[in-house]
Amino acid sequence: MEDDEEAPPLAVEIDQPTEPYPQQQSNSSGHKDGDAPVGVTVITGYLGAGKSTLVNHIINSQHGKRIAVILNEFGEEIGVERAMINEGDGGALVEEWVELANGCICCNVKHSLVQALEQLVQRKERLDHILLETTGLANPAPLASVLWLDDQLESSVKLDSIITVVDAKNLRFQLSENQSSSSFPEAYLQIAFADVIILNKVDLVSPEGSADFLEELEKEIHSINSLASILRSVRGQVDLSNILACRAYDATHATHLESLLVETRALSTRDLHDSGVRTLCICEPRQVDLEKVRLWLEEILWEKKHGMDVYRCKGILSIHNSNQLHTLQAVKELYEIVPTRDWKKQENQMNKIVFIGHNLNENVLTESFQACVM
Repeated sequence: MEDDEEAPPLAVEIDQPTEPYPQQQSNSSGHKDGDAPVGVTVITGYLGAGKSTLVNHIINSQHGKRIAVILNEFGEEIGVERAMINEGDGGALVEEWVELANGCICCNVKHSLVQALEQLVQRKERLDHILLETTGLANPAPLASVLWLDDQLESSVKLDSIITVVDAKNLRFQLSENQSSSSFPEAYLQIAFADVIILNKVDLVSPEGSADFLEELEKEIHSINSLASILRSVRGQVDLSNILACRAYDATHATHLESLLVETRALSTRDLHDSGVRTLCICEPRQVDLEKVRLWLEEILWEKKHGMDVYRCKGILSIHNSNQLHTLQAVKELYEIVPTRDWKKQENQMNKIVFIGHNLNENVLTESFQACVM
Protein backbone atom coordinates (compact mmCIF):
# COMPACT_ATOMS: atom_id res chain seq x y z
CA MET A 1 0.00 0.00 0.00
CA GLU A 2 1.40 3.38 -1.02
CA ASP A 3 2.01 6.06 1.58
CA ASP A 4 -0.71 8.66 1.64
CA GLU A 5 0.45 11.96 3.11
CA GLU A 6 -3.17 13.07 3.42
CA ALA A 7 -4.14 10.08 5.53
CA PRO A 8 -4.67 10.93 9.21
CA PRO A 9 -2.24 9.38 11.69
CA LEU A 10 -3.34 6.65 14.03
CA ALA A 11 -4.81 8.51 16.99
CA VAL A 12 -4.62 7.69 20.66
CA GLU A 13 -7.66 9.42 22.10
CA ILE A 14 -7.63 10.49 25.72
CA ASP A 15 -10.81 12.53 26.02
CA GLN A 16 -12.73 9.29 26.52
CA PRO A 17 -12.45 7.21 29.72
CA THR A 18 -9.89 4.46 29.42
CA GLU A 19 -11.50 1.17 28.44
CA PRO A 20 -11.16 -1.46 31.15
CA TYR A 21 -8.74 -4.29 30.60
CA PRO A 22 -10.14 -7.76 29.99
CA GLN A 23 -10.74 -9.66 33.19
CA GLN A 24 -7.54 -11.44 34.13
CA GLN A 25 -6.02 -12.78 37.27
CA SER A 26 -3.76 -10.33 39.06
CA ASN A 27 -0.78 -11.07 41.22
CA SER A 28 0.05 -9.35 44.50
CA SER A 29 1.74 -6.43 42.76
CA GLY A 30 -1.37 -5.61 40.75
CA HIS A 31 0.06 -6.66 37.39
CA LYS A 32 -1.87 -8.83 35.01
CA ASP A 33 -0.89 -12.44 35.42
CA GLY A 34 2.05 -13.23 33.13
CA ASP A 35 2.32 -9.61 31.96
CA ALA A 36 5.07 -7.44 33.36
CA PRO A 37 4.39 -3.70 33.20
CA VAL A 38 5.94 -1.75 30.34
CA GLY A 39 8.92 0.28 31.54
CA VAL A 40 8.89 4.05 31.01
CA THR A 41 12.19 5.91 30.75
CA VAL A 42 11.98 9.68 31.18
CA ILE A 43 14.63 11.51 29.17
CA THR A 44 15.30 15.04 30.32
CA GLY A 45 18.06 17.58 30.02
CA TYR A 46 18.83 21.24 29.57
CA LEU A 47 18.09 22.95 26.26
CA GLY A 48 20.54 21.82 23.59
CA ALA A 49 22.06 19.02 25.63
CA GLY A 50 21.29 16.38 22.99
CA LYS A 51 18.08 14.67 24.13
CA SER A 52 16.68 14.31 20.62
CA THR A 53 20.01 12.97 19.36
CA LEU A 54 19.89 10.30 22.07
CA VAL A 55 16.30 9.43 21.19
CA ASN A 56 17.20 9.08 17.52
CA HIS A 57 20.10 6.80 18.46
CA ILE A 58 17.76 4.59 20.47
CA ILE A 59 14.95 4.29 17.92
CA ASN A 60 17.35 3.66 15.04
CA SER A 61 19.42 1.02 16.84
CA GLN A 62 18.93 -2.62 15.94
CA HIS A 63 17.82 -3.74 19.39
CA GLY A 64 14.96 -6.02 18.38
CA LYS A 65 12.50 -4.30 20.74
CA ARG A 66 9.29 -2.41 20.16
CA ILE A 67 9.99 0.96 21.72
CA ALA A 68 7.51 3.84 21.72
CA VAL A 69 8.96 7.34 21.97
CA ILE A 70 6.71 10.17 23.09
CA LEU A 71 8.11 13.57 22.14
CA ASN A 72 6.91 16.60 24.06
CA GLU A 73 6.66 19.21 21.32
CA PHE A 74 5.85 22.17 23.51
CA GLY A 75 4.68 25.37 21.87
CA GLU A 76 1.91 27.93 21.94
CA GLU A 77 -0.04 26.24 19.17
CA ILE A 78 1.11 22.66 19.63
CA GLY A 79 -1.16 20.46 21.71
CA VAL A 80 -0.09 17.02 20.60
CA GLU A 81 2.71 14.64 21.41
CA ARG A 82 4.25 12.67 18.55
CA ALA A 83 4.87 9.03 19.41
CA MET A 84 7.30 7.11 17.21
CA ILE A 85 7.32 3.36 17.62
CA ASN A 86 10.32 1.32 16.53
CA GLU A 87 8.98 -1.92 15.11
CA GLY A 88 12.02 -3.97 16.06
CA ASP A 89 14.72 -5.56 13.95
CA GLY A 90 13.48 -4.00 10.73
CA GLY A 91 13.82 -0.54 12.20
CA ALA A 92 10.49 0.58 10.71
CA LEU A 93 8.76 3.39 12.56
CA VAL A 94 5.06 3.84 13.17
CA GLU A 95 3.93 7.34 14.14
CA GLU A 96 1.06 8.00 16.50
CA TRP A 97 -0.38 11.22 17.81
CA VAL A 98 -1.13 11.34 21.49
CA GLU A 99 -3.58 14.16 22.13
CA LEU A 100 -2.65 16.22 25.16
CA ALA A 101 -3.84 19.60 26.34
CA ASN A 102 -1.54 22.51 25.53
CA GLY A 103 1.43 22.73 27.82
CA CYS A 104 4.54 21.05 29.05
CA ILE A 105 4.02 17.50 30.30
CA CYS A 106 6.04 18.19 33.44
CA CYS A 107 3.22 20.11 35.03
CA ASN A 108 -0.31 20.80 33.85
CA VAL A 109 -1.08 17.82 31.60
CA LYS A 110 0.46 14.95 33.50
CA HIS A 111 -2.91 13.27 34.13
CA SER A 112 -3.68 13.37 30.41
CA LEU A 113 -0.28 11.79 29.88
CA VAL A 114 -1.21 8.98 32.26
CA GLN A 115 -4.31 8.23 30.21
CA ALA A 116 -2.34 8.41 26.97
CA LEU A 117 0.24 5.93 28.26
CA GLU A 118 -2.50 3.60 29.47
CA GLN A 119 -4.07 3.52 26.03
CA LEU A 120 -0.75 3.33 24.21
CA VAL A 121 0.12 0.05 25.95
CA GLN A 122 -3.28 -1.40 25.01
CA ARG A 123 -2.13 -1.67 21.41
CA LYS A 124 -2.54 -5.11 19.92
CA GLU A 125 1.22 -5.46 19.46
CA ARG A 126 2.85 -5.41 22.88
CA LEU A 127 5.39 -2.69 23.56
CA ASP A 128 8.68 -3.53 25.21
CA HIS A 129 9.50 -0.04 26.45
CA ILE A 130 8.38 3.59 26.33
CA LEU A 131 10.67 6.62 26.16
CA LEU A 132 9.28 9.97 27.23
CA GLU A 133 11.33 12.96 26.12
CA THR A 134 10.55 16.12 28.08
CA THR A 135 11.12 19.73 27.11
CA GLY A 136 14.44 21.30 28.05
CA LEU A 137 12.79 23.27 30.84
CA ALA A 138 11.05 20.32 32.44
CA ASN A 139 11.43 19.48 36.10
CA PRO A 140 11.16 15.65 36.16
CA ALA A 141 9.83 15.47 39.74
CA PRO A 142 6.08 15.54 38.95
CA LEU A 143 6.49 12.92 36.24
CA ALA A 144 8.54 10.70 38.52
CA SER A 145 5.90 10.94 41.22
CA VAL A 146 2.91 10.18 39.02
CA LEU A 147 4.60 7.33 37.16
CA TRP A 148 6.20 5.68 40.17
CA LEU A 149 3.39 5.19 42.66
CA ASP A 150 0.17 5.97 40.77
CA ASP A 151 -2.16 3.04 41.46
CA GLN A 152 -3.80 3.61 38.09
CA LEU A 153 -0.58 2.60 36.33
CA GLU A 154 0.49 -0.46 38.26
CA SER A 155 -1.07 -2.95 35.87
CA SER A 156 0.31 -1.51 32.65
CA VAL A 157 3.31 0.84 32.84
CA LYS A 158 5.98 1.54 35.41
CA LEU A 159 8.70 4.15 35.79
CA ASP A 160 12.01 2.50 34.94
CA SER A 161 14.46 5.39 35.29
CA ILE A 162 15.15 9.06 34.69
CA ILE A 163 17.92 9.75 32.17
CA THR A 164 19.39 13.25 32.17
CA VAL A 165 21.46 14.40 29.20
CA VAL A 166 23.95 17.19 29.95
CA ASP A 167 26.23 19.21 27.69
CA ALA A 168 29.84 18.66 28.78
CA LYS A 169 30.98 21.98 27.34
CA ASN A 170 28.23 24.19 28.79
CA LEU A 171 27.11 22.39 31.95
CA ARG A 172 29.34 24.34 34.33
CA PHE A 173 27.93 27.62 33.04
CA GLN A 174 24.37 26.30 33.31
CA LEU A 175 24.96 25.23 36.91
CA SER A 176 26.38 28.62 37.81
CA GLU A 177 23.24 30.43 36.66
CA ASN A 178 21.22 31.71 39.62
CA GLN A 179 23.56 29.80 41.91
CA SER A 180 22.97 32.12 44.85
CA SER A 181 19.22 32.06 44.36
CA SER A 182 16.89 29.97 46.47
CA SER A 183 15.30 28.67 43.27
CA PHE A 184 17.83 26.64 41.33
CA PRO A 185 17.87 26.29 37.57
CA GLU A 186 16.42 23.15 36.04
CA ALA A 187 19.94 21.89 35.35
CA TYR A 188 20.34 21.21 39.10
CA LEU A 189 16.97 19.51 39.45
CA GLN A 190 17.46 17.35 36.37
CA ILE A 191 20.77 16.10 37.79
CA ALA A 192 19.34 15.64 41.29
CA PHE A 193 16.49 13.41 40.08
CA ALA A 194 18.53 11.41 37.56
CA ASP A 195 19.32 7.72 37.78
CA VAL A 196 21.69 7.90 34.81
CA ILE A 197 23.46 11.03 33.57
CA ILE A 198 24.75 11.10 30.01
CA LEU A 199 27.68 13.50 29.75
CA ASN A 200 27.22 14.32 26.09
CA LYS A 201 29.36 16.24 23.58
CA VAL A 202 32.62 15.29 25.28
CA ASP A 203 34.27 15.68 21.86
CA LEU A 204 33.62 19.44 22.02
CA VAL A 205 35.68 19.89 25.17
CA SER A 206 39.10 21.34 24.40
CA PRO A 207 41.60 18.46 23.96
CA GLU A 208 44.16 20.24 26.12
CA GLY A 209 43.42 19.16 29.67
CA SER A 210 40.09 17.64 28.63
CA ALA A 211 40.59 14.51 30.78
CA ASP A 212 41.07 16.58 33.92
CA PHE A 213 38.17 18.85 32.98
CA LEU A 214 35.78 15.92 32.51
CA GLU A 215 36.88 14.30 35.76
CA GLU A 216 36.29 17.55 37.65
CA LEU A 217 32.91 17.90 35.96
CA GLU A 218 31.93 14.38 36.99
CA LYS A 219 33.04 15.17 40.54
CA GLU A 220 30.79 18.21 40.54
CA ILE A 221 27.89 16.17 39.19
CA HIS A 222 28.39 13.55 41.88
CA SER A 223 28.48 16.23 44.56
CA ILE A 224 24.90 16.99 43.52
CA ASN A 225 23.84 13.36 42.97
CA SER A 226 26.21 10.61 43.99
CA LEU A 227 23.76 7.80 43.22
CA ALA A 228 23.51 8.44 39.50
CA SER A 229 25.82 6.63 37.11
CA ILE A 230 27.60 8.83 34.54
CA LEU A 231 28.10 7.80 30.91
CA ARG A 232 30.30 9.84 28.58
CA SER A 233 29.04 10.10 25.02
CA VAL A 234 29.53 11.70 21.63
CA ARG A 235 26.27 12.47 19.79
CA GLY A 236 24.30 10.39 22.25
CA GLN A 237 26.04 7.13 21.33
CA VAL A 238 25.67 4.96 24.44
CA ASP A 239 25.20 1.26 25.15
CA LEU A 240 21.43 0.79 25.43
CA SER A 241 21.89 -1.86 28.11
CA ASN A 242 23.02 0.95 30.42
CA ILE A 243 19.90 3.06 29.99
CA LEU A 244 17.01 0.65 29.37
CA ALA A 245 15.56 -1.76 31.95
CA CYS A 246 17.41 -0.04 34.81
CA ARG A 247 14.63 -0.90 37.30
CA ALA A 248 15.69 2.09 39.37
CA TYR A 249 12.33 2.27 41.17
CA ASP A 250 11.76 -1.45 41.62
CA ALA A 251 11.78 -2.07 45.36
CA THR A 252 12.51 -5.76 44.84
CA HIS A 253 15.57 -4.94 42.76
CA ALA A 254 17.69 -4.39 45.86
CA THR A 255 21.03 -5.58 44.49
CA HIS A 256 21.60 -2.44 42.44
CA LEU A 257 20.64 -0.19 45.32
CA GLU A 258 22.91 -2.06 47.71
CA SER A 259 25.87 -1.79 45.34
CA LEU A 260 25.27 1.95 44.96
CA LEU A 261 25.25 2.44 48.70
CA VAL A 262 28.39 0.36 49.17
CA GLU A 263 30.18 2.46 46.57
CA THR A 264 28.92 5.68 48.12
CA ARG A 265 31.41 6.88 50.68
CA ALA A 266 30.34 8.52 53.94
CA LEU A 267 29.34 11.49 51.89
CA SER A 268 29.84 15.06 52.91
CA THR A 269 30.32 17.86 50.44
CA ARG A 270 31.75 20.32 52.90
CA ASP A 271 35.08 20.20 51.07
CA LEU A 272 33.40 20.72 47.70
CA HIS A 273 31.88 23.79 46.20
CA ASP A 274 28.48 23.94 47.96
CA SER A 275 25.83 24.45 45.31
CA GLY A 276 23.03 24.19 47.85
CA VAL A 277 21.83 21.07 46.02
CA ARG A 278 23.92 18.14 47.12
CA THR A 279 24.16 14.57 48.39
CA LEU A 280 24.48 13.55 52.04
CA CYS A 281 24.70 10.11 53.60
CA ILE A 282 23.93 9.10 57.20
CA CYS A 283 24.82 5.77 58.78
CA GLU A 284 23.64 4.03 61.95
CA PRO A 285 24.80 0.52 63.05
CA ARG A 286 21.97 -0.10 65.54
CA GLN A 287 18.55 -1.45 64.63
CA VAL A 288 15.69 1.00 64.22
CA ASP A 289 11.94 0.98 64.81
CA LEU A 290 10.03 0.93 61.51
CA GLU A 291 7.15 3.15 62.61
CA LYS A 292 9.52 5.70 64.12
CA VAL A 293 11.45 5.77 60.85
CA ARG A 294 8.21 6.47 58.99
CA LEU A 295 7.35 9.36 61.30
CA TRP A 296 10.90 10.72 61.06
CA LEU A 297 10.85 10.52 57.29
CA GLU A 298 7.44 12.15 56.99
CA GLU A 299 8.60 15.10 59.09
CA ILE A 300 11.53 15.60 56.71
CA LEU A 301 9.71 14.99 53.43
CA TRP A 302 6.31 16.47 54.23
CA GLU A 303 6.98 19.16 56.81
CA LYS A 304 10.45 20.06 55.49
CA LYS A 305 11.85 20.38 58.99
CA HIS A 306 14.76 22.81 59.34
CA GLY A 307 14.15 24.09 55.81
CA MET A 308 15.46 20.92 54.16
CA ASP A 309 13.98 20.05 50.77
CA VAL A 310 14.66 16.42 49.86
CA TYR A 311 14.38 15.55 46.16
CA ARG A 312 15.47 11.91 46.24
CA CYS A 313 16.22 9.50 49.04
CA LYS A 314 17.49 5.92 48.93
CA GLY A 315 18.55 3.67 51.73
CA ILE A 316 18.90 0.30 53.42
CA LEU A 317 17.38 -0.25 56.86
CA SER A 318 18.02 -2.74 59.64
CA ILE A 319 14.63 -3.05 61.34
CA HIS A 320 14.11 -4.19 64.94
CA ASN A 321 12.53 -7.67 65.27
CA SER A 322 13.04 -8.40 61.59
CA ASN A 323 15.64 -10.56 59.88
CA GLN A 324 14.93 -8.88 56.53
CA LEU A 325 16.81 -6.09 54.83
CA HIS A 326 14.41 -3.21 54.11
CA THR A 327 14.91 -0.74 51.27
CA LEU A 328 13.80 2.87 51.37
CA GLN A 329 13.08 5.02 48.32
CA ALA A 330 11.56 8.48 48.14
CA VAL A 331 10.78 10.99 45.41
CA LYS A 332 9.81 14.36 46.90
CA GLU A 333 6.86 13.66 49.25
CA LEU A 334 6.31 10.07 48.11
CA TYR A 335 8.18 7.22 49.73
CA GLU A 336 8.06 3.49 50.35
CA ILE A 337 9.83 1.13 52.74
CA VAL A 338 9.65 -2.56 51.86
CA PRO A 339 11.38 -5.78 52.97
CA THR A 340 13.42 -7.23 50.09
CA ARG A 341 15.44 -10.20 51.34
CA ASP A 342 16.91 -11.83 54.44
CA TRP A 343 20.12 -10.42 55.84
CA LYS A 344 23.06 -12.66 54.99
CA LYS A 345 25.30 -14.21 57.62
CA GLN A 346 28.38 -12.13 58.39
CA GLU A 347 26.69 -9.17 56.67
CA ASN A 348 27.08 -5.77 58.30
CA GLN A 349 23.49 -4.85 59.16
CA MET A 350 24.00 -1.12 58.83
CA ASN A 351 21.35 1.52 58.28
CA LYS A 352 22.56 3.70 55.42
CA ILE A 353 20.44 6.46 53.90
CA VAL A 354 21.45 8.79 51.08
CA PHE A 355 19.66 12.13 50.66
CA ILE A 356 19.74 14.34 47.57
CA GLY A 357 18.27 17.79 48.03
CA HIS A 358 18.53 21.46 48.88
CA ASN A 359 19.63 22.91 52.25
CA LEU A 360 20.48 19.47 53.65
CA ASN A 361 21.90 19.51 57.17
CA GLU A 362 24.06 16.50 57.99
CA ASN A 363 24.06 17.08 61.76
CA VAL A 364 20.29 17.50 61.94
CA LEU A 365 19.64 14.39 59.86
CA THR A 366 22.05 12.27 61.89
CA GLU A 367 20.88 13.49 65.28
CA SER A 368 17.16 13.31 64.50
CA PHE A 369 17.56 9.75 63.23
CA GLN A 370 18.72 8.72 66.71
CA ALA A 371 15.10 8.92 67.86
CA CYS A 372 14.40 5.86 65.66
CA VAL A 373 17.08 3.70 67.28
CA MET A 374 15.94 0.88 69.55
